Amino acid sequence: MLTRDYPYGLRLLIVKRERIIIGHVKIDIEKGSRSYSVKYSLNDAAGVKALLRDRHRISSARFRGDYAACDILVDLHSAINSAGLTDRQTEAIAFVYGFDVTQAEAARQMGITQQGVAKLIDDAAEKMAEVYKRWEYGEVSVEFDGEIEDNEEGVAA
Repeated sequence: MLTRDYPYGLRLLIVKRERIIIGHVKIDIEKGSRSYSVKYSLNDAAGVKALLRDRHRISSARFRGDYAACDILVDLHSAINSAGLTDRQTEAIAFVYGFDVTQAEAARQMGITQQGVAKLIDDAAEKMAEVYKRWEYGEVSVEFDGEIEDNEEGVAA
């Protein structure tokens, strides 16, 4: 018995002058178990904070050709700019969701308490949710490949 490999994962098996082609294609049959979809309800603060938390993963989806991820990120940036956030709220959002530091570390950098940072983030998320409500944005879904990371809304990075 003699086997010969060909491009695209096809293999030719030769047995006693007879040709038998056995189809062999490399397909990832477990891809579905590694991918998951997340829905973000952007008309409330919890959905906005979840979107901010996953911003980096959504950003990486752009490079895999996910144009919806690009739209979501552009709209997030516009919502941040349109929400009328104070400088301190913007700073807290930048530290916790942009630089991925803990609220405690952000508090230390800002010279306030961790509870103060949490309050600034909560107020900012409320303002951003109001912007999404005005835009009648509703809910968006994002498809991710890989494992779900368990991370508490910016409390631990």
